[in-house]
Amino acid sequence: MLPRIAAESDTHSSWPSVFASSCSIHAFVQQRSFHQCQHPLDLWLCVACLHVLGFAAAFAVGRHAERSGNWWFVNPRSRVGKNSFKCTWIVLLPLLFAWTALGMNWLIDTLHNTPDCFPPDGYFTPTLCALFQVLCGVGAVTYAIFVANVWDAQRCRRANAAAIASVEDHDLVDRWGQLVPAASMELCGGLLPGEFVDLPRHAVGHEGSQCVICLSALMEGDAARSLPGCGHVFHRACIDLWLLRRTICPLCKSDVRFVHS
Repeated sequence: MLPRIAAESDTHSSWPSVFASSCSIHAFVQQRSFHQCQHPLDLWLCVACLHVLGFAAAFAVGRHAERSGNWWFVNPRSRVGKNSFKCTWIVLLPLLFAWTALGMNWLIDTLHNTPDCFPPDGYFTPTLCALFQVLCGVGAVTYAIFVANVWDAQRCRRANAAAIASVEDHDLVDRWGQLVPAASMELCGGLLPGEFVDLPRHAVGHEGSQCVICLSALMEGDAARSLPGCGHVFHRACIDLWLLRRTICPLCKSDVRFVHS
């Protein structure tokens, strides 16, 4: 009786080792099966994941360096922030495009030459590989469009900053506050900064009229402009900001640029 119990005990105790051995053999067979593929698609997947982590790391470093919220990449002030964003479209984005195209070529070639190399019960199937490659391609195109929009926003900010600098003085800041360049062509639809030099400006000689832009009275000594052609008078700071946006008179709608020329 005792030998029988001992034999059964030895049989039960050997099951974990048999199970572990079978798992090891199964993993070895899967790994060896991948090695039999025409191209190392499992390596492609690992490198693609590293690309995604690279984008995340670049944005994390840039945001930490700028400390200015989610839109730090539109106007980065530190060298670390600028280089972090540049790294995403100079290095990572071209690499992602190239690696995605290479992976698609590898997958097509593998399915054509060694279609049976994928483990039948494995997690990494041709469908999963193709889906991940499509996601990488869509993500790369989307990020390229995003970078183009950021470049356009930066161009608008530079144009608006130049327009503000051409008309800004103490009187404008007192009336309208410190202007911040916008990420749109807000101040670029009217006169060019150099065209304001030819417009007449003067000091208000007597009170009585009103500036229709700020709805304040034109006080004696206020800096003002009278528009050529119609002769309507406004505060210089008010009409300058107006003419940066559009070239028509606020009252009679006559085109200042056309009348002046």
